[in-house]
Amino acid sequence: MNLSRSEGKRNIPSLSLARWFIVLTGFFVFVAVSFFLYVRSADSEYRNSETNAIRIAKEQGGLTEIDEAVTHTWNETVWVVSGKDADGENWMIFERVDEIVRKKLSENMSEKQMLAKFSEEHNGTPIRIIPGWFNGGPVWEIRYWNENSNEYQSLDFYSFENGSMLKTYVLSS
Repeated sequence: MNLSRSEGKRNIPSLSLARWFIVLTGFFVFVAVSFFLYVRSADSEYRNSETNAIRIAKEQGGLTEIDEAVTHTWNETVWVVSGKDADGENWMIFERVDEIVRKKLSENMSEKQMLAKFSEEHNGTPIRIIPGWFNGGPVWEIRYWNENSNEYQSLDFYSFENGSMLKTYVLSS
């Protein structure tokens, strides 16, 4: 039996508007989930390190409540975890590779005190201030725009204990 010409050349049905909508929605969901999984895997090492730093601060540093955990890299990478102990005292825990250094905030320069001291000595506003480790001791690192020009940034390192200036680096663009 031979097929007629019209039976052999049937048109393939086109997708309706509803089917196009379902296909496009599925594609966008796929892209969104893929992007989310990529971002999670990209920063998972950092999040695992942060979780480990918080665990060490609680177990070995005696903190019961964590306010913040930041990493500082200069000569070495140090995790700095701030929080409170069981008595409600504020502490900063500096976690180095080979030791943990505990500093009571009431006996050292707080972030607010350091910013006030910086404002007295410099014009302008700092870009950021973070606790860190420099030349074998805890410091405050302050990054700011150079006072003479908005083309250059500077980094100042101040002693964590008394706020004395340790070193300034001018960063070129």
